[in-house]
Amino acid sequence: MINLLIIGGSDAGISAALRAREVDGTADVTVVVSDTYPNYSICGIPFYVSGEVLDWHQLAHRTVEEITREGVRLLHQPTYLPLGTTAHKQGRIAGENALGGQTQFAGTLGTQVVKVFDVVVARTGLLESEAKRAGFDPLTVESRSWDHKAYYPGAHHLCIRVTGDRKTGRLLGAQMVGHYHGEVAKRMDVFATALFHGMSIDDLNSLDLSYTPPVSSPWDPIQTSAQAWVRAQGSSHDVVLAS
Repeated sequence: MINLLIIGGSDAGISAALRAREVDGTADVTVVVSDTYPNYSICGIPFYVSGEVLDWHQLAHRTVEEITREGVRLLHQPTYLPLGTTAHKQGRIAGENALGGQTQFAGTLGTQVVKVFDVVVARTGLLESEAKRAGFDPLTVESRSWDHKAYYPGAHHLCIRVTGDRKTGRLLGAQMVGHYHGEVAKRMDVFATALFHGMSIDDLNSLDLSYTPPVSSPWDPIQTSAQAWVRAQGSSHDVVLAS
């Protein structure tokens, strides 16, 4: 059976989903939508503003009920992420567009970090539970490693959890906790960059990351966590602890 995940419930997204069901009636099709009004005619808004269309609901080509009756699953989950990084990006976009620009917001991964005494905790992308709700088949692997070569003074352990799609190997999210000297935030930024560009977890092993014994290892903890995930791929367990 074909499992198809479509991002975006615009005309193109809904049309692709319905056509997939026409071609293969057994296909499992999920469309991730940004609101509860998919297949909405944005180009019809001027007609509503001018009064030619009295009810803006009429701008929807198909209702949610009509789409789901065709066997298409709609996934809509509002997310509240009041992050300063997101606010600054959206403010910059608003300023550019106010002066005639056409910049679009590229979205957010929810990348965030917090320091509690000497411990730093960070995350980006989807948690295991969130990935399941989004229609993925997630595998999460937790691994531990030194933040730099253990023979160099001041080494601390990092704990990294990597979540990826079991079928495709695509990176879906990561979480990390470690000492605040362990570059937790910047290492999480590498995961965030990989997520933004749709990389697989195995792709992380090809990254040319910097190394010197006081700050890292020839295989950075990011990459050893990726290797642990790749080894565990195909396991029947949803969460694997790798030493």
